[in-house]
Amino acid sequence: MRRVEQFKRVHSDSAVMAEIHSRRPEVRALIDGPGPTIAAAGPWGGGAGRSRTEFLTEAIVLREGRPTLLARDDSFELPQLKEWKARLLPTKSKIDRAIRSVGRLEVGFSAAPYVGTAWMIAPGVAVTNRHVAMEFGRKSGREFTIRANPIGQPFAPRVDFKEEYVAARPFEVSIVRILYIADLDDDAPDLAFVELSSVDDRALPPPIPLFDGEPESDQVIVAIGYPAEDPRNDADDQARLFGGVYDVKRVAPGLVMERLSGALFSHDCTTLGGSSGSAIIDVETGAALGLHFAGDYLDANYAVSSPTLATYLGRLRRGRATTVNARLARKPEPERTVSITEVASRKGYDSGFLGSRVLAVPLPKMARGLAALAVPVDPARRGAAKFLLDYTHYSVVMHAERRFPIFTAVNIEGSAVQRIKRSGAEPWALDPRIPPTFQHNNVLYAGNDLDRGHVVRRIDPAWGTDAATGEQDSFFFTNCTPQHKDFNRLLWLSLEDYVLDNAATEGFRACVFSGPVFAEDDRSYRDALLPGAYWKVVVMVNAITRSLSATGYLVSQADLITDLEFAYGQMKTYQVPVTTVEAKTGLTFGRLSNHDPIGSREGLPVREIGSASDITI
Repeated sequence: MRRVEQFKRVHSDSAVMAEIHSRRPEVRALIDGPGPTIAAAGPWGGGAGRSRTEFLTEAIVLREGRPTLLARDDSFELPQLKEWKARLLPTKSKIDRAIRSVGRLEVGFSAAPYVGTAWMIAPGVAVTNRHVAMEFGRKSGREFTIRANPIGQPFAPRVDFKEEYVAARPFEVSIVRILYIADLDDDAPDLAFVELSSVDDRALPPPIPLFDGEPESDQVIVAIGYPAEDPRNDADDQARLFGGVYDVKRVAPGLVMERLSGALFSHDCTTLGGSSGSAIIDVETGAALGLHFAGDYLDANYAVSSPTLATYLGRLRRGRATTVNARLARKPEPERTVSITEVASRKGYDSGFLGSRVLAVPLPKMARGLAALAVPVDPARRGAAKFLLDYTHYSVVMHAERRFPIFTAVNIEGSAVQRIKRSGAEPWALDPRIPPTFQHNNVLYAGNDLDRGHVVRRIDPAWGTDAATGEQDSFFFTNCTPQHKDFNRLLWLSLEDYVLDNAATEGFRACVFSGPVFAEDDRSYRDALLPGAYWKVVVMVNAITRSLSATGYLVSQADLITDLEFAYGQMKTYQVPVTTVEAKTGLTFGRLSNHDPIGSREGLPVREIGSASDITI
C-alpha cells in the first residue's frame, strides 16, 4: 500500500489532507516517496506489530516558545516565558476547569498501559481519536465491541482523570461501551465516542463545553493531554521541553495556525505520542476548540474542529454538548455614565491636610520623560496640577500610553471613615474630563480572571459629610488597574489601617500615594500592558515627635534586589525606602525621604512583610 493511502486510512479526511499535501511539498514528498516505516508500540501509535509511517506523529512544531506545563491538582504550573504568563493567567480558572475533565485512556494491558487521551464532551460521554479507540475496539456489524488483547483476554479500557505528576490518588473510570468509531472508509474525521461508567464515591468530571464557532489564525489555545516519550521526535528537543517527565497530564500553550476546512485546523502546541485525543482549549472561554489527532515534526499539528465534534455527537442522541459563544463570553459589563458637570466641582487631594505648613505633603514630581506621558486635564494650571483629575478627597494623574494612573494621592480621615455597605456591585465609569482613549474600560476585564483593582481603596475617601460621594468616586476607571483574582490583597489593603489604628498617628490622618510600577518588560494582554508590581507611600504625623513619618512599600513576587518579575497569586509585600519607590517609578517625593524610618539604615533595608506588625513606622 502506498504511504499516502496509509495516511488517508488513519486520518481519512482525504480532501483536506490533499489540500495540506498540495501546500507543503516536503510533506507530500515524505508521504508519497519511498522511505522507512516504523513499528510503533505503545501510546504513540498502534499496538504491537502495527506499522505507521514517519509522518503519523505527534509533533513538536516549534523548538522554542512552546512550553509544555505539568498539571497538578487540576491546575497547571506557571510558564516561565513572560508572554505566556500574560496570555494564560488572566483566564487561568477557565483552563483549570478544562484540566479536570481530561484523562489518560488506559487499556489494562501491561505491554501498552495507555493508548492516548480522552475528555468529557457530554454527560457520561468521552471523546478520543478513532486510531486510539481502534487499539481496544472494533466494529462488529452495526455495533462496536471491545476486542481481545494480544494474549486473548478482553481489554479493560478506562479513563484516569488524575494521572498527574506526583498525583496522590488515581481517578479511574471504566469504559462500558464504545458508542462510535468513525469509519475508516467514509472520509469521517479521526474521532470516537465512548460511554463511561458511573462512579459511586466521586462524580464524573463535567463535560468541557464546545467552542461555538470556527478557529481563527493566531487564536490562543492550550492542548491538554498525556505526551509520552516518542522516538519520532528529536531526543534533545524532548529532553529540553519535557525534562524526562512523560506519561502525565500536561498543558501545552500555542496558537491556531490555519483553518484547513470546516472539519480540520492546524496548530503549533507541543505534543508527543500519547497526546492523540487531546483537548484543544480556547483560553479566553475555556471551551474546546477541537480534538487533536496528528502532526508533522517541525511543521504542524492537526485537530478536528468543535462544530464537527458537535455534529457527530448529535447523531448519537446521547446528550447534547453545551457550547460557549466567544462573543457573549467576552461581553463587557455595563458601565456608569457620568457627565462633566457631576465631577467639575471636586476638590481632590489637599497637600496641607496633615496640619501646619511645615507638615505639608505636596504631590510627587514626575521626571521629565514621565511628565511628557501624563494626560493633560487643565492646561491653564501650572506644574503637576495641569494633569490632576480631582475627585472627592483624592486625585489621579493618568499615563497616556499605559492608560493607568501614574499615581494617585488620597487624604484619609481615619476617625471619620464610614464603611459603607453596598447592596450590589457598583458599576465603573469613564471619566468624561479626558478622552476614553486614555482609559481602559470593561473590555479589558470581560470574561477573564482580572479584577478591577482599586488603586485608592474604596473606603479611603469615604469620610466626612460627603463620604458616600467619596466612596462612589473610587469607581472610576482612572482609579483602576488589572489585578488577578488570586492576588493576595488582604495585607496590601491593610497597610493604611495599620498606620491609622496602631501607630501614634496624630489625628488619625494620613496621606497615601499609590500606583503601578511600569516596566519595559510588562506583559501584553489584549491592548494593555499588565503592571507587574505596585507601590505605595504612606505619610502621617507622629503624635509623639510631631514630625512626619513616610514609609514606602512594594508588592511583588520577586527578589527586589534583582528583579520585579512576579506571577499572579504569588505576590509578596515589602517595606522599602521611599528612595527605592522613587527609583522604580520616576517620581520624586521631595523631603519625604528624610522622614523615612528605614531610609537611613545601613545596607539594603528591604523588609518582607508577613503581617502588619512587621511594618516599621
